[in-house]
Amino acid sequence: MAAPGRLTDSASLARRLLWNRRVGETAGPQPVVVLLGPTGSGKTEALNSISRDCGSGVVHNQPLDFAQDEPKTVEALAQIAFGLSRRWPSRKPPRFTRFALGLIAVQATLPNDREQARDKLNRAIKEFAKSPTAERTAEIVQTLSDAAEPLLDPLLATTANLLPTLIRYAGRRPLANAKRWHAGFPEAEGADPLDALIQLSIRGRADSAEMTSWLTAAFLADVRASHEVMAKPEPKSPCECVNPADQDHYHNWIVLLYNVDHGAGFQFLEDITAARERHLGQREEHDPLLIIATSGRWHPEWESDWHPPWKSLENKPEDVSVVSRCTNVGHWRTNPAEARPTASYLPVLLEPLKIEETARILGTSVRSPAARLAQRASGGLPRAVHTVQNLLDGRPLDQARRDALWPDDLAEADSFRERLEDLRLSHHLLDVDLEEFVTAAAWATAPWLVPAESTSLVSQPKIGRILTELRTGLWVIAPERRGGTEDHTVLHPWIARTLLSALAARDGEPSYETQFRAMLEDTTVQRDPERKAYCLLALGEFAEVVTMLEERFDRIPHQDWVDLLTLVSGAPDNKPLQHDHDALYQALVREDQRGKPDDRSTVRNVLARLVAAAWLLTNPLAGPDDERKKLVAQCFRELAPLSRRSDVAALYEAARQTERLF
Repeated sequence: MAAPGRLTDSASLARRLLWNRRVGETAGPQPVVVLLGPTGSGKTEALNSISRDCGSGVVHNQPLDFAQDEPKTVEALAQIAFGLSRRWPSRKPPRFTRFALGLIAVQATLPNDREQARDKLNRAIKEFAKSPTAERTAEIVQTLSDAAEPLLDPLLATTANLLPTLIRYAGRRPLANAKRWHAGFPEAEGADPLDALIQLSIRGRADSAEMTSWLTAAFLADVRASHEVMAKPEPKSPCECVNPADQDHYHNWIVLLYNVDHGAGFQFLEDITAARERHLGQREEHDPLLIIATSGRWHPEWESDWHPPWKSLENKPEDVSVVSRCTNVGHWRTNPAEARPTASYLPVLLEPLKIEETARILGTSVRSPAARLAQRASGGLPRAVHTVQNLLDGRPLDQARRDALWPDDLAEADSFRERLEDLRLSHHLLDVDLEEFVTAAAWATAPWLVPAESTSLVSQPKIGRILTELRTGLWVIAPERRGGTEDHTVLHPWIARTLLSALAARDGEPSYETQFRAMLEDTTVQRDPERKAYCLLALGEFAEVVTMLEERFDRIPHQDWVDLLTLVSGAPDNKPLQHDHDALYQALVREDQRGKPDDRSTVRNVLARLVAAAWLLTNPLAGPDDERKKLVAQCFRELAPLSRRSDVAALYEAARQTERLF
């Protein structure tokens, strides 16, 4: 069973995709499932959950990590084959004889004389089949590869101890069948089995791409052959497949891969996909592998079938599908509307933590200030929730406290920088360091620059690359539609506010004020009143922002005005963290009264309170503030009877939405 909490989402996804076919049916194609999420989103735990959920009832490997071992495709296949070859209850272990023969052949440094080469390779194969022990294997491999080439060195190190398991129980008939398979490989050009292995070995040693293509095909052929033999007892094996009719069925085998966005991970997936497509071009026969991988990055080649998750749906082409979250993905054969049945990949977004799961990690109730702060600050990012847990450390959290996420033993700037380093924000841009991400915070978090469709130009260097990296690293997501409308694309709150907080805490130039002043002076911002108001509020020009909102209150539809307020009040601030919300709120309202002491309308008085409370309330790193929440809802209701427009329902709805906030 899966571990409790969010991991159930990924484990249940595996169950929904696990069912290969009912007994008597033909297997269908299996796209590669890629679990997507930024650093710290729980991808490792999700894959471990799936592995635990498979247990002994489903053939699977222990997850292979491309970030740690950085294996090439053939090395990865050898490790996966080894993992699949463990002893499974009620089944014989899978045989990887074709793949093992290919490994033996490609590692052999063969004489130029054809007969001598045949004799050397034939003796080596017989030795493996007769005595496949680790010690004997090492001797045979050394004999075969006494003049190994550089491209084979890692392969030799990886496979020397794995070959005994891959070729065990070979026997005369399986070996003969495996040799015939190599003879039928197109590049063997019709040679007899032993000559085919020699020819394929020579070609493979000369060209690593050819070796990869050949050995990948051999691996998949072994999977198809072993699954057919082993499928008979599977209907009685323990499983928790989504199977309401309790029908006899066969399981896929599951291959689990960590971090395919590292090393040669994406190349491995492309090699597997190419081998599958090549086989299907020759025979209508699918392999039963369900590959489930994790990635912290988007792969641009998926965009021919899938709409990137940071792009809005307004400009989505009709022939691409939307990337779904785990809980919304069904089986691509029974629910074709939920996935592209012809796509080679099925990217799936991991679910953020729910407030109940966040509270469980903190060991507190859902309604507690600590749980609400952790949920708002983290955006459901598991690693961020654990960071908040360590910072709070069981301390009581006062309402409206702004410095709760600032540890006592670290300088403010160091604290925020440490969090960004933990999430490896600049890891993939070798010539852009973390300080440049902080310098770019004003632009990187501006809501009009985050969407991929943005055409705004920025004068700061490297901003475009930083924005692209944030999107590729899955820190920018377009939320799912709710109630027929689409939310604005947003940068993850933990990253956005941490970047801005690090900039505000910087002691030196370029400072927070310098960067937002530069943004304010940008010509595209000066021409746009909404963007200008956002920058003015970020700079603390509170009274000027209230004036702009007052002027537009009755001039535009109230829903548009509420959206404008939402955009503007989302601006950051660089107010001292040690000042709580109540003190700042009172100071802002007094500032507006001093800035315009005469001829103040009732609307202006209400707006000053509304903007001050809404601005303070939107900071996700500050403690929950029920007093400010009540104020915002009350102000919306006070504005409705003061309006000269008829569409005041939008103001009442805004009040209700505010009251629902955690």
